[in-house]
Amino acid sequence: MELTSQAYNWLLMLASAALLFVIPGLALLRLWRGAAALTILEQAALGLGIGLSLYPVLLLWGDLLGLKPGPLLAWSVPLLSLPLLGWTFVHRNPPIKREAWRIREPGGNVWPLGMVLFVGFALLGVRLSTITDLSVPLWGDSLHHTMITQVMVEQGGLFSSWQPYANLETMTYHFGFHSQIAAMIWLTGLEAPEAVLIGGQLANAATVFALYPLALHLGRSRWAGVMALLVAGLLAPMPMFYINWGRYTQLAGQIILPVTITCLWCYLASREHAKALLGLTVLTMGGLFLTHYRIIIFAVCFIPAYLLVSGRWSMWRTLGIRLLLVGTGVGVLVSPWLMRMLESLLFPLLSAIVAASASGGTNAIRAETINNAIGHPFSYLPALIWYGMLIALFWALWRRERAVLIIAIWWLCALLVVNPQRLGLPGAGTITNFALFIAAYIPAALLLGAAAGWLLHRIRAPVVLAGVSLILGGLSVWGVNLRAHDLDTVNFALVMPEDLAATVWIETHTPKEAHFLVNGYFHNETSLLGGDAGWWLPLLAHRQTTLPPMIYVAEQGPHPNYVQWVNELYATIYHLGLDHPETLKLLREREISHVYIGQRQGLVGNPDPTQVLDPEVLGASPHFTPLYHEDQVWIFAVQPDD
Repeated sequence: MELTSQAYNWLLMLASAALLFVIPGLALLRLWRGAAALTILEQAALGLGIGLSLYPVLLLWGDLLGLKPGPLLAWSVPLLSLPLLGWTFVHRNPPIKREAWRIREPGGNVWPLGMVLFVGFALLGVRLSTITDLSVPLWGDSLHHTMITQVMVEQGGLFSSWQPYANLETMTYHFGFHSQIAAMIWLTGLEAPEAVLIGGQLANAATVFALYPLALHLGRSRWAGVMALLVAGLLAPMPMFYINWGRYTQLAGQIILPVTITCLWCYLASREHAKALLGLTVLTMGGLFLTHYRIIIFAVCFIPAYLLVSGRWSMWRTLGIRLLLVGTGVGVLVSPWLMRMLESLLFPLLSAIVAASASGGTNAIRAETINNAIGHPFSYLPALIWYGMLIALFWALWRRERAVLIIAIWWLCALLVVNPQRLGLPGAGTITNFALFIAAYIPAALLLGAAAGWLLHRIRAPVVLAGVSLILGGLSVWGVNLRAHDLDTVNFALVMPEDLAATVWIETHTPKEAHFLVNGYFHNETSLLGGDAGWWLPLLAHRQTTLPPMIYVAEQGPHPNYVQWVNELYATIYHLGLDHPETLKLLREREISHVYIGQRQGLVGNPDPTQVLDPEVLGASPHFTPLYHEDQVWIFAVQPDD
């Protein structure tokens, strides 16, 4: 795709994101009178998280009422929000209270505001420029994200059957990100793979921007926001590196997470019972639950941290009532989805993990080993940022900064939840340390942002401010260069240009009912992953394959033991060989008509090169006939039984 066409699609998606999420979220935020004390950028960041929470909640309750709103949802929410937003500016409260401390920096607003815009455009630009040569998002998570989005677009809302793309009959996966991308597709008309790719990178930038209000709250200066954006957006490899995994749902959750924390914090600290703020807290926590099950647990970890630091005995009754109201509201909001989750295999899987960790035997040791597989800490954050976090934390303790202490205890609580065995509790492996540490950029950005705010807030001299801006600008340029090299297509790209050409051939030269055997490998004893573009054939060539998306282990299929049924085929192939009579019998029983071997030869992410389909074995067998061969891409026909 030409760069001009890509740039047009980027702008189209960016404009649709502002229309779909920022405007409705801002309209709802400004129903809370306290929003008037925030700067426009703070309001926009909070509004973004609120708007993102809105769509999964609306789709959920629409589905409960039997509604499939589709494009109507994408158009009606912004159009209804615009007059509400206008009303809040005219009647509800003024745009900004001029006496608010955030409005005037001692040295003027121009320097920090200019740097916020510079850093913001830099981090957004590098995220979009890295996908110039991509048309399909990377690795395994991207497949089911794109597939869920595609089915949601076609059916106009939530669904149960994944047909015609996969033989799955339940959908209990968190769907916030997919509802948001579906809404953008309903507005823009883009294809699902491209929309997921661009939308994922916009989410990558938005998760950094969402830290801005919390950073200002901790550092009491716009400079705190500048440093938070710089650290998380350009100096740290995370979250930029998420592009290689396609870990877009976690990104979407981490956009809503700091917004949820801000709303909850303000609600618990409010001197009066702010009903609008309660509503925003319930909405964002509910939206966060529907967007990512793991991240809502991280959000709940904030509650004990807040109570330990700021909970006064005289306030315990009030705090208890408010937390009860929040919990009840969130429970009611997501209750339809909780009932649907009972259809999935998620709860049995979690129960098995907890039971294994509680057994104290080999399984428990293995679960704990997996859970503690953190890897090198410098792969998540550079050494200087880790050391800077410690210095900022000690400085905060010396200054008696209670708000920063809450943040520190919050992440300590999250670490303990991830490692319950340290408290003598079962559940090791339910949430991995890896999932927590790839989010370490959040406390890093907030702590370093707060320190920068304390340091720079009192500077008045224009020459010094210009020097600070020049240094931060230089760090931004350096960070752009670092982040431009984070994309790793060698290790994470499943679909290559040669595969895209092959999908065109498949659509024109094979029957619609063709069923393809594709490369897959066991990454543990219970589930398979795809190793090349064959995994994407249902979306790119509209043909069924033998390998469902990776979350098939948590969903119900057409067979009573669907996971074992899927795995049986690949276990037979790799144990007996492709040309063995038992393998051939199984292929014919399952009506597999073709074999696809992609450009990457099934080796992406595959630690065992013996778990691949070998074109030489297929070519030498009379049971398979080559139909297509370009570079490393092969397509064979399975000969019918004589």
